[in-house]
Amino acid sequence: MTQQPTDKRQAQFVQWMPYILDALRELNGSATPREVYNSVARLAHVPDEKRFAKLGSGSLRFPNQVAWARQYLVWEGLLSSPKHGIWMLTPSSQTLHLTYDQAREIARKWGSIRADKRAQAPKPLPESVDDQPSVTSPPNGYAEELLVQLQALSSESFERFCADLLKHLGLERVRVTGGTGDKGIDGEGYLPLGPIVTAKIAFQCKRYSGPVSSGEVQGFQGAVGDAEKGIFFTTGYFTDNARDAARRPGCKPIELIDGDRLIELLEKYEFGLLPARTYQIDYNLMSNYGKDPKKAVHLPLGNDTQGTPRKRRTSPS
Repeated sequence: MTQQPTDKRQAQFVQWMPYILDALRELNGSATPREVYNSVARLAHVPDEKRFAKLGSGSLRFPNQVAWARQYLVWEGLLSSPKHGIWMLTPSSQTLHLTYDQAREIARKWGSIRADKRAQAPKPLPESVDDQPSVTSPPNGYAEELLVQLQALSSESFERFCADLLKHLGLERVRVTGGTGDKGIDGEGYLPLGPIVTAKIAFQCKRYSGPVSSGEVQGFQGAVGDAEKGIFFTTGYFTDNARDAARRPGCKPIELIDGDRLIELLEKYEFGLLPARTYQIDYNLMSNYGKDPKKAVHLPLGNDTQGTPRKRRTSPS
């Protein structure tokens, strides 16, 4: 794919739109966001210093921009999300090789549509289900805060945290072996593969905010010993060379858990994070019953309003 230089006046996320479609074609039409981020970075030859650069908010700039580019492709009908956490090509994008100019036109089109919607909306407008966070806002506030807290732990405490997470995920006989004479591993455990067979797992833990090098991954591979597999935890990230080293033929396979993936595990298995639930008004449903519900919420209560405002029911003390 021939890519034109990014116009500085154009939002930077536009450059990733063609690569997203190419990445999904390479991934057989559907993939998780993480898989798309990794494929886009590889196809576009994004260097590590750009790929893992942070915004002022603390979130990573590159996946933030790729996610924003994905949203414009969804609005254009070129991507769908049939399931939370899955990006999928649509029939109209299966064979479409998007150019940079076409991507820029899609961005201009939907930017104009959204600007018109904002101009026509009553003020102040409640947050709409169609509104998206700005490109510079983090996807969640707790992720960066939790990573900072993990980085502030002592080495021994972070090792115990990872060991407890592995226990939570089903490993048995987990023990921390870090410290003087740890022979290059921080702990080990056994993963049940069925009612009879188990596999020995070794793990390593690094409280980094920056990169883990290929040399550190290779050093861990050499220390895994009789374990069938290794798991390398870090609150930072792995360089491209480190990821290649983890998959070297003839070496013990190493599962890489960087800061982003660690947060995903903590979210999915609710370890160190408590779930919170909120609601948004279904404006599409409410529009079936008369006036524009977005405008209706701004109407002052008049004489024709029957009854009194409903109070929240409280539990008896």
